[in-house]
Amino acid sequence: MHPHCARLHDDGGVDAGLSYERIADLLIAEVPEFAPVVQEHVACDDEVLQHVLFGDLTRFVLKAHQCGDDAVVGRCLAFLEQAMMASDLRLRELVAVSFVENVGPWDAEVADFIASWPPALRQEAAVQGWPPVG
Repeated sequence: MHPHCARLHDDGGVDAGLSYERIADLLIAEVPEFAPVVQEHVACDDEVLQHVLFGDLTRFVLKAHQCGDDAVVGRCLAFLEQAMMASDLRLRELVAVSFVENVGPWDAEVADFIASWPPALRQEAAVQGWPPVG
């Protein structure tokens, strides 16, 4: 288990406390740099709209990757990997639809980035067309 995700776990199971409803707060705890984005999201929408927020998260991660901020990217991917393995189906769907699909695994420009992802995220990317052919 990635050390940044250790506190997401306890003896109660693989993803104790990791849920669709609490995802924004848990994400901020793991990636405090994302807090201003969440605050702006809540200010605009008066609530957390998880799929919209994960669109923002996708752009945040891609920008961090492009800027070479490996520490932030690593914490985001470790968090998303844990969410992708959660028992909460809505949470797994959130990651698959509003992160992996938004990255665009069929796009050759992101193939190398996806190759650096942890296994559960890479597996979902493969379901969605990674690596690109041709």
